[in-house]
Amino acid sequence: MSDEEKTVDVNNKGTLLSLYSHKESNIAFAVFIALVLLLGSIQSLDWNNNYYQQAVDAKTADDWSIRFDITTSSQQHTEVWQDKETKIIEFEMEDFGIPEGDFIGAVFVNITPKDSDASVVDPLVQCDAISADIEKNQYTAQWDYEGNNLSGQDSSCETILMYLQVYPGYTGSEQASDAPNEYQALMPWTISGWGEGVLEIKVELDVNSVDQLGPVSQDEDEEITITVNIETFTAEAVMNT
Repeated sequence: MSDEEKTVDVNNKGTLLSLYSHKESNIAFAVFIALVLLLGSIQSLDWNNNYYQQAVDAKTADDWSIRFDITTSSQQHTEVWQDKETKIIEFEMEDFGIPEGDFIGAVFVNITPKDSDASVVDPLVQCDAISADIEKNQYTAQWDYEGNNLSGQDSSCETILMYLQVYPGYTGSEQASDAPNEYQALMPWTISGWGEGVLEIKVELDVNSVDQLGPVSQDEDEEITITVNIETFTAEAVMNT
């Protein structure tokens, strides 16, 4: 073999060794990358599972009972209505002496005629027809709550009862919460702004009389008392064990 042929053969062997060496390096690098991706995927999956479980635990970790300490504040307005007369009586919230830190939960309104204790079988007593409404205005309350009773009427000498929910979701009864801590359990019950404004009560009178029984039975007016009870509350969260 000539020197030139020996040189070519040596170069070919060097090239093959170089290629083989690069192939091993590439395989090792590829295996390394595959391991990194696999470990990363496993770690990511484990992190996602832990994160999801923490989120579930955060939502359902504790079971709380929300209890309400309730206070009732009242105002009354008594006035004489003439036959066919309609009046709107306003009640300012600051006149109720609501305890500091309390939230207004609901409003109860009673409309009581003077003859509410009279016997309807007494021919000398004619019960007047009274209609009443809690007027929907800018007073901040749950006006569309299906449990409201915003109007009433009576001609039997009985008290008209009306109701308006003020605070969202308030019933006065104990409620449940699955918040992760006491602070978050009480958050829905510490929202200010409800029960602000002027409460308006409209009352209309239609006097009944019996002419044939003489002057003693003649009736042209009625004394009516409006009683407004404001139910306020503070809430506490008690963990169930």
